[in-house]
Amino acid sequence: MTTSFRLHAILLSVGVLCSTLHSQLQAQEIIPIDAENIGRMGIIFAPVRAVDSSAGARFPATVINSPAAVATGVALYPGIVNEWLHSVGDSVESGAVLASIRSPEILPVQNEWISAVTALENARFEQGKDDTLFAQGVISRQRLDQTNRALQQATFAEQAARASLQQAGFNAARLDALRQNATGLGLFYITAPTSGVLAQRSVQTGAVVEADHPIATVNGSDNRWISAHVPARAALGLVTGQLLSVVGSAEQLTLRQIDSVVDSRDQTVELLAEFTGSTASSVGQIVSVILPPNGDGVLIPDRAVVHSGNETTVYVRAAGGVEARVLPLTSIGADYLARTGVAAGEEVV
Repeated sequence: MTTSFRLHAILLSVGVLCSTLHSQLQAQEIIPIDAENIGRMGIIFAPVRAVDSSAGARFPATVINSPAAVATGVALYPGIVNEWLHSVGDSVESGAVLASIRSPEILPVQNEWISAVTALENARFEQGKDDTLFAQGVISRQRLDQTNRALQQATFAEQAARASLQQAGFNAARLDALRQNATGLGLFYITAPTSGVLAQRSVQTGAVVEADHPIATVNGSDNRWISAHVPARAALGLVTGQLLSVVGSAEQLTLRQIDSVVDSRDQTVELLAEFTGSTASSVGQIVSVILPPNGDGVLIPDRAVVHSGNETTVYVRAAGGVEARVLPLTSIGADYLARTGVAAGEEVV
């Protein structure tokens, strides 16, 4: 068999006729071929490289807000959404009113506070009057002590009623408006639990909500994460802190969490990873994430591998020709990982 014919057979085996050639070659056999014949026959070599975060199996993932920075505003009472004061994407400060909700259950709380404020003002007036009378010797110490205790009780009652309304979104200005001109009577407010961006409005104006129902989500960080559900076997060997890549971009992710419980329905686990820098991806967008293989090795392109039964052969450029090497390979997505038998920088057909 001539050198030209045998090398032509190598090329065909890599492309389509691998079984015919493989029966004629032995592992580590070198087929002589000079540079002139390599050029004339159009043989193409490419160097292999060590695996990194850009090599591996690809899985879809959803871009999400940072779980550590997401805060949710919930309805304290059942009611009807009266008005939204901010749109999704708006920057909001902590305590800013996001929405108002009309509820009959807030009315007794408001009336209790208004009554408590009136009682406190009366108790302060009585204490001031009795303090003056005691100084003039008109009343006894016992009478003044009783007045002081009444003032203390009225103060505690007002503070407790005020705290209930503060939980319902009433700050000092809204409390004053409620008492002075009944502004906000029958309403309570959903306020931003933290400064950030309004990421979600879970109900629309006019919708009925139950107590403890999530109303709005505020993302307190510009960081974006991804959530990916991958086969449990694909997550083997992954460790938190490991770098992942996004297909089609130079963006990278740091793996932050690997679920330890496998979903019995589809045998997947959830991965959470954080973008290492700013990203143009929006929340809810689907991206493709690369999971790197476990351990070191060399990336072998799929089209450079010849399969024959359980054996996988790679044709490597050698001095004066091409060497056939039978290598143990591990599939990593579309390509293969070789842990031994070939070094980074060597050229394969």
